[in-house]
Amino acid sequence: MDANAVDPERSPSQMRKLWGVTKWLLFAALIAAVAYRGWGLWHDVESSDVSLHYGWLTAAIALYIVGWVPACLYWKWLLSAVGDHISPFQIVRAYYCGHLGKYIPGKAGVILIRAGMVAGAGGSFVRGGLTAGYESLTTVATGAALAAMLSPWILPDLIERSGWEWLAAVPGYPYSVPVLVIVVCLAALPLTANLFARLARKAGGVQVIAAESLPITDSPTAKGISTRLLLAGSLTVVVGWCVHGLALGCIIRGSGATNVDWTDWPLWTATIAAAISGGFVAVFAPAGLGIRELILVETLKHHVSPQQAVAVAVLLRLVSLTGELTAAAGLWPFGVKKKGAAA
Repeated sequence: MDANAVDPERSPSQMRKLWGVTKWLLFAALIAAVAYRGWGLWHDVESSDVSLHYGWLTAAIALYIVGWVPACLYWKWLLSAVGDHISPFQIVRAYYCGHLGKYIPGKAGVILIRAGMVAGAGGSFVRGGLTAGYESLTTVATGAALAAMLSPWILPDLIERSGWEWLAAVPGYPYSVPVLVIVVCLAALPLTANLFARLARKAGGVQVIAAESLPITDSPTAKGISTRLLLAGSLTVVVGWCVHGLALGCIIRGSGATNVDWTDWPLWTATIAAAISGGFVAVFAPAGLGIRELILVETLKHHVSPQQAVAVAVLLRLVSLTGELTAAAGLWPFGVKKKGAAA
């Protein structure tokens, strides 16, 4: 054997170690940059205009928890479409407990926890994991689309900073932006549904059928994942993002901002959708830590004071963590009892 030959087992291992080190270095650099940015904005003014209002923050926690219910409903539809008919309560339980997995580096913890709990409730681990992944991707893509649709309003100086001044000359701008995003999303739905369906078939022998033939109803047989189901799920998830937008509005009010205009609800929705979706994409940041805060601060500084923008970013992290821990702690004890277990 050639002494200079590369050991095929060694190279992937070395790459994994390199990626592990790189991931933590990126995360450390991100946290340092965000902390530096927040510190600078906080000290832009001499006196603080931040004051906490716990009633608004409590309302934000409740709204944050409720905001994930539409995603649970969509996940139930996906599970039913691939032949796993789990009780709605067990799906909700698995979904909320799975949230805690995002604090494990690598993003896979969420999927593994949800898939394991689906299997524990009588479903398939593989199909549970696949559909949990589909739901996550749909939720993130929908959030990113909402942010893109309203980007001219949530980031009013985006064109100047990006060098895309020509965009303002497009007929109908800024209203042409959401129209374009909607057209692109509708065009991508059939391709996405077909990809999801093929993956589901390979994983569990699920029948793939024509996109237009799947009614969005539960059935005792597996039907596959269609364009119609994906569209219904996306629209359902939008409702959840709107509830989360209202939660962000409560946090802004809870930070002491007095100039809160409730007509800004769509902007809050796009802002929190961009922050959470951006945090998901950053695979090196557990729970999107750093990325989410950076997006929030850079967006909200156009609508509230710099100090309040920093405070809201920190408060959203605390609100989301509190909501996730509360929901998981409340639902975890009510798992499916195994046959033969003591009553």
